[in-house]
Amino acid sequence: MSNFGALIQEHFVQRFRANAARRAEKLKKITTRSAAEEYVRAAKKRLLKTFDFPERTPLNPKITGKVKRPGYTIEKIIIESRPGFPVTMNFYLPDDIDGKIPAMMIVSGHAEDGKLHENYQPLCHTFAQNGCAALIVDPIHQGERMQLRDAGKHDLCDTHNIINRHLKSIGDFFGSWRVWDGIRAMDYLCSRPEIDTSRIGITGNSGGGTMTTLLSAVDARYAAAAPGCYITSFLRNVENELPADGEQMYPGFAADGGEMADLLIAASPRPLTILAQSLDQFDPRGTKESFAEVRKIYELLGAEDNVRLFMGPDRHCYSLNMRLESYRFFSEQLGLRTINKEAAFQPLTFEESCCTPTGNTRDLAESKTVFDFIREKAEKISVPELSKEELKKELRTLLGIGKMEQPYWRVLYHKCRNHIFSRYGLETDQGIVTTLFVTHVEHAWYQFPEFDKVELYVPHQSVIEELKDRPLPDEKEGYLCGIDYRGVGESLSQSCNQNRQDFFADYQADYHYDALLWMLNESMTGKRVKDVLCAVELLYAQGAKEITLSCSGIGVIPAVFAAFLSEKPVKIKLPEKFTTYREALADDFAPIPQSMIPAGILKITDLDEIIKFLK
Repeated sequence: MSNFGALIQEHFVQRFRANAARRAEKLKKITTRSAAEEYVRAAKKRLLKTFDFPERTPLNPKITGKVKRPGYTIEKIIIESRPGFPVTMNFYLPDDIDGKIPAMMIVSGHAEDGKLHENYQPLCHTFAQNGCAALIVDPIHQGERMQLRDAGKHDLCDTHNIINRHLKSIGDFFGSWRVWDGIRAMDYLCSRPEIDTSRIGITGNSGGGTMTTLLSAVDARYAAAAPGCYITSFLRNVENELPADGEQMYPGFAADGGEMADLLIAASPRPLTILAQSLDQFDPRGTKESFAEVRKIYELLGAEDNVRLFMGPDRHCYSLNMRLESYRFFSEQLGLRTINKEAAFQPLTFEESCCTPTGNTRDLAESKTVFDFIREKAEKISVPELSKEELKKELRTLLGIGKMEQPYWRVLYHKCRNHIFSRYGLETDQGIVTTLFVTHVEHAWYQFPEFDKVELYVPHQSVIEELKDRPLPDEKEGYLCGIDYRGVGESLSQSCNQNRQDFFADYQADYHYDALLWMLNESMTGKRVKDVLCAVELLYAQGAKEITLSCSGIGVIPAVFAAFLSEKPVKIKLPEKFTTYREALADDFAPIPQSMIPAGILKITDLDEIIKFLK
């Protein structure tokens, strides 16, 4: 059992509470229309900074088939949101069109079957039967858009996070890809001659609620939006130990106090209904808090009637009661006849809905996956030729490493695992304690021994487990020490683990806390490098004359950065094999965890390049 398993969780709770308090003070001071308008502009600007959109390229739309249903026809369409990147869609087009008609963008949530999901087909069917077109798109790695070669090894949300950590190494993030697909789908919808482009609404649930929120904020062509089962607050998610998908964690967005309500405020004062469920895992308390903040801005803009909250009685789903509320809202906003019920209909089968011959865009000629684009972009990155000092400066900025000082330390009770481990708690950050171990077979010290030579071990997962059977050096050879940097060993999180405790799981604590730091514009890799550097500073302060870092597994990464950036002389002993960031891109499953990838590292350097300087 971890000794400090709740430290990282509580660290983030305190940080996000402090953010919320600062933001609340800022909102209190917004009392005029002009101040509200400025806040709306700032919220949209903050959000747009998180995205990296490419240039618009030809959509190359193809209608690959049609399915007839009473009152409407379903067109099976493929567009390219990027050259060679196919997006599969079903377009529900009413019969007997007289003039231009309104349309709905229906955004699939995190459902394996994408556009075919049982909660979205009724929406498309009902809108189409009531004279409103509906376009529903398969998100990346859903429906027909499988990206992994062996998709069965990982579930949907895991795969989104696998893609996200590949993107992180080249300075991109998965949300940009999801939102860009939505923007290009809207481009296609607006190109249809049947559509009144001034009357287009958007709705979706969960992941679709996320995209509804984001697309409405960045794309002013939407007349009204109804995000479902997404809106709460970042603070509530943090307090409740609730991780979210990579596309829901916006790089840098929370650094200056940005909150989830700001995503909605960025689209104000356009008509908005927040759809929620009282039994949702997205905390309804946060939903109500965000609604109150959004409503205040709408009131100052003179549009308080444009925003409303619907709280259903169910769990996390786009259930019938939410769909009925959606019909009422969009009937009003898009000028439809009032829709009060959902008619029975014949659902599409997978084969009927398919836009591709095999049901998988990977099988289309000349199509590419996200991984192909990432590898191509990595190859095209022009890495600057930097001197050793220039590279140090760049990495210190990227990792957030300032001037190092000896940390405050505590004496912790010793432990025995074949050897006696003396333990020292290093306070390396606010509320963060990392454990420094000193091993010796004969003694357990309560103060530091006299050091000469020191080998400081940086572990893959746990100092005490990985060193317990290792032969100890003779005292003349020096002392063997180890540092459990934050999140491993004694500070391995006991929080936020949904089904099992697994450091390398794609949707658990290590991923979650890195994503929170990324939202704060900080680096978990940098924090871990700081932990190692703090240990180096302390050991030298206690009399060490020479320090050599040794490492294994993912411990290679903080060890290499620390050896390179240390202000004190440090040697390093590396294992024979380790994976560089560029090598990791060759594997779709991304063998390096997201928390060990500094954002945009390949724009600056790679591990093997740093090691050349060390040698």
